[in-house]
Amino acid sequence: MRPCMRTARTDRIRALSVLAPKLIRLQNEFEHIPPGVSTEAKEIYRRGTPGRDLQVRYYIYVKGVPPDSVFRQLQWPVDQEKPTAALSGITLNADGLMICAGRTPGQCHNGDKLDAPIQFTMQKPLKGEPRRFIFFSPGIRIPISIVPDPVQSEDKSCKLNVIRLSAKFELALIEASGFPTNSDVRMRTSAGGEPGVIAKIDESGKTSTADKSAGLAVKTDGKGTIQTTVLNNTTKTPMGTETVEVTAPGCSPKVSYEWGVF
Repeated sequence: MRPCMRTARTDRIRALSVLAPKLIRLQNEFEHIPPGVSTEAKEIYRRGTPGRDLQVRYYIYVKGVPPDSVFRQLQWPVDQEKPTAALSGITLNADGLMICAGRTPGQCHNGDKLDAPIQFTMQKPLKGEPRRFIFFSPGIRIPISIVPDPVQSEDKSCKLNVIRLSAKFELALIEASGFPTNSDVRMRTSAGGEPGVIAKIDESGKTSTADKSAGLAVKTDGKGTIQTTVLNNTTKTPMGTETVEVTAPGCSPKVSYEWGVF
């Protein structure tokens, strides 16, 4: 391998280590909507093969906002530092469904179709990739995160979910729920069948690692959930498969995902 390629990958991993706390907080912001507001992304269409030509479409419902609200939409992909503008003039019908009414100059429209429901289309989503939207109206900010092709598993009452926080999945957000409250669970990783070292990055930016065989002890919160990160080191190899397992008395969900690929 040429030295410049290895140096570039090393610099990227260092940059992700520094950015990790910010990326975690950003994703968490998309998981919390304003009090009194509810949202629902209803899948209406799915066709194609994951990793190739998958296309998924959704209707989005919003309730708990003034009925005359007019929204503009921003999109924030995981590989961009800032959001970008998308659709504007979005309104809601009586059921809270986002529509393009096309009845006034300020409303979006779909040709000559009045009150047309908006189909939010996800083209070729990556495994574990969140498609993130922010809908703005005066005095209202509603974030929504949708993962069309999730990396997740369940074992009894326990659930494990992995979210892509960087374009090549070097940085992964690990979320798990359904575990005993305020107790230690054990998280292990492996790559290519070999035990891996977990690089945990907290919100202050501090990085800690765990013993390869013992894994990382993670304490659940009062709701029986955990959230941590795994940073895959691409300085040794540009791609690989990571397996994550969270173990507690009575359950042990496990998932695998590929990193270093688009």
